[in-house]
Amino acid sequence: MSIQWQDAMSIGVRELDEDHRALFDLVNDMERALALGDTGGVAEIMRDLVGLISEHFGREEAMLSAMGCPSYYSHRDSHDAVADRIHLLRRRYLVAEDDTTRTDIATALYGFINASLLEHILTDDSKLAKKLAPKAQDIPAAAAPPPPVSVPVPMPGPGGGDIEYTLPPNLAHLLARLNYSQPRLPRPSREHTSFEELCSAALMWRIDEVLVIFHKHNPSVSRDLPPAFILSPDFAARFKQAVEALIVPEMLKSRQLRLMFTRFDWTAADSESFWDYVDAPLADDLFARWRSAWDDLKLRERVKDDGSKVFQVKESTRILRDMLQPGHPATYDLARIGNTEIETFKSLFDPIRDLPGALNAAWQKCHDLYEQELEPRVFQQKAREGALRDYLLRAHHEYSHHWGEFLLLSCHQVFGRINTSFLERYSTSLGRTEMERVSHMPYLMRYLSQVREHPEIRGKEREEEAQWQAQRRELQNILKGITAAA
Repeated sequence: MSIQWQDAMSIGVRELDEDHRALFDLVNDMERALALGDTGGVAEIMRDLVGLISEHFGREEAMLSAMGCPSYYSHRDSHDAVADRIHLLRRRYLVAEDDTTRTDIATALYGFINASLLEHILTDDSKLAKKLAPKAQDIPAAAAPPPPVSVPVPMPGPGGGDIEYTLPPNLAHLLARLNYSQPRLPRPSREHTSFEELCSAALMWRIDEVLVIFHKHNPSVSRDLPPAFILSPDFAARFKQAVEALIVPEMLKSRQLRLMFTRFDWTAADSESFWDYVDAPLADDLFARWRSAWDDLKLRERVKDDGSKVFQVKESTRILRDMLQPGHPATYDLARIGNTEIETFKSLFDPIRDLPGALNAAWQKCHDLYEQELEPRVFQQKAREGALRDYLLRAHHEYSHHWGEFLLLSCHQVFGRINTSFLERYSTSLGRTEMERVSHMPYLMRYLSQVREHPEIRGKEREEEAQWQAQRRELQNILKGITAAA
């Protein structure tokens, strides 16, 4: 049965109400496509639904975070439960081998979204309507000094409610949620002039899904050294150009890829839905060709007549080095490309494993532990000392090809209190000597070697940490007074 938008469902926040209406429309479109047996339409609507739900949850959480809502965590957990179920069903749909199974899964997904969407709007969002609506209005900037900030503090104990109190502006950031941006991939285009162009765009889409995870930006955190290359959007653009020039031609030689061309209407596919038509043998073949093309770029060891060893560099590898050099040294840091870097580049594409999903989940864990341990708010649970370091060490061992290392470096770029002293202490857990640590964490140790050349960085960090500690003590004194008065 189609669900219809009613004015009584409005929560008074224009952006979220528009999302809800659009979700209703997509759910109804999916119902019609299922009734007509339109498998192509179902797949396309399912993709749009998953994307819009993710965007909507993100918008809602950003609003709740900005207003310091005590129920932020429970609301986010309900979002995660819904999103996890939706992604699981969609993954099952994509790997299903026959239309009957796909239809059954799509019907189950439709029923789940239909029920959870109504529950989400009528129950969860309705409870937040009074809090969200006033906060969502744009407030014009004033030239006068910032006024004291009114912040709700949840009181412990049964029956305890929120207390509104006045907080000095210089302390407000201590209770505010982390505020950093996470770029989203644009919607994939279907405007491809050839099958080969579509294949290339589809490959770039899978690479972008990984790289965009590391393109987070926190305007309140400033680092004095250029970030590691993986963390830079400029590197991502250059890397895709290099892949198109040096790797894609080898992958397009796949005989199974040419057979795929004859099995489906490629003009109706885009760079994301392309992968819905890739079966396991083709995925294995593409993966093997990708790895082989990168292996051909590796430096080869040669023993000279005098017994010494040298590495030979191919002309194509020199081209790769030139293409990936940053336009400006401050944009990103990349060592002279050798076999270690080529192995890292090779790990950016895997048509079988869901690396973006795993890295996104790992980042969210880092985010939660950082807030709970190093920047705890009054309305959230606390983490034990060393919890974030221990999780990052576990991630380092779990993820091959330095992805755990890049998670740590990304934390340094986004989280203000993950300073270079934290990085130094972390590095001592992975080797007794400098040489051992470099073998485990080449990119982190390269970054720390540059830090040591600039002792003023440590001095600046010590001042920032002392200021933060002083503000925390001031805030704690204010909160003690409020709690005592209550």
